[in-house]
Amino acid sequence: MKKIVMILALATLFSVQAAQAQKYGHVNSSEILEVMPGIDSLQIKLQAFQQDLQAMYENMMTEFQTKKEKFDREVGTMSTAVRQVREKELTDLGNRIQEFQASAQEDLEDKQYELAKPFQDAIQEAINKVAKANGYSYIFDTKTLLYYSSSDDITPLVKKELGIK
Repeated sequence: MKKIVMILALATLFSVQAAQAQKYGHVNSSEILEVMPGIDSLQIKLQAFQQDLQAMYENMMTEFQTKKEKFDREVGTMSTAVRQVREKELTDLGNRIQEFQASAQEDLEDKQYELAKPFQDAIQEAINKVAKANGYSYIFDTKTLLYYSSSDDITPLVKKELGIK
């Protein structure tokens, strides 16, 4: 019986020590991303892409407004068949505009992901290197961390790993 108690006590002691041996850290990846070399070119490319989408949307809206105004002016002189065709054209154009808006939003998000991925990959690689080199068991990102008490901020170490001052 004494052996079992002794084994349980030792097992508990080792598990407590193992839990205490874990080292926790946190990093602010958003802060790092903001100061990474080349991030400004990402923002310029994203703005240019967004402006292209905006120009296309404005062209579609101008076309819609022009056709709508012409329809409103001529509605009294149209035959039923012509009026129905023009109404259908306006409806179809309105639907295309709505579809374009939804598609453009997805395209913008995809482009943002595509442009940011190399930067995010570099940050993740640097975090992995810093964590391994400094013996961290867990690294949390402060943008999703609601509370932290006893962990080390490794943001400066990750910036150093990336060559950022």
